[in-house]
Amino acid sequence: MPTKRWSAFFLYLGRILILLIILAVLLPKVAAVFNIWMSSHLHNEQRPIGNPLRVETPGWSKFVIQLFPNAQKER
Repeated sequence: MPTKRWSAFFLYLGRILILLIILAVLLPKVAAVFNIWMSSHLHNEQRPIGNPLRVETPGWSKFVIQLFPNAQKER
């Protein structure tokens, strides 16, 4: 069984350290590019279809159940 030398061990640790430094430098940049790409993609999906100046009323304009009935209806 061959024995490993200390130089090989320190070279291995050096490679791991260099990879961690590269990852620490590049990961925020990759995250920023991904964030810009996703926000532009989501912005494109939220554009209105049709006339953007048309105002649509919501479907539920009145409450079906009234918790506090008006006093004017009782009189």
